[in-house]
Amino acid sequence: MIHMSAYIPKNTDAKLRSLLHWGKIRQEQLTEAFLITKDTVLGFLKRQIEHGNWRGVLEVLKGKPMTKAGRFVLDELRSKVVRKLIMQMGLRPVIATTLVILLLPIILAKVAGEVVGWIRNRS
Repeated sequence: MIHMSAYIPKNTDAKLRSLLHWGKIRQEQLTEAFLITKDTVLGFLKRQIEHGNWRGVLEVLKGKPMTKAGRFVLDELRSKVVRKLIMQMGLRPVIATTLVILLLPIILAKVAGEVVGWIRNRS
């Protein structure tokens, strides 16, 4: 069994509340951002696996992207999620980037089991 230890920032709840207040984001928008981010993460990681980049994906899911491939996957994933939040929700880039910084580790931790299961089924 693969142990997933994606890094989840401390005080995430407080940071999200602060972001909601600062960015004038409603709770419904935060929920929508979470769903968009999760869908984007799952789709992106599945495409990376299909292209044979499963090691980079596993590094990202473990929270330790140390190789060039792992860092590339994480950087591409971050920028893709930011673009989706800007395009689909009309968020300002600074707010979308901040949301991704807070939401991405949480979502990676949540989907790690789903993706690992998907990898096992493909093998």
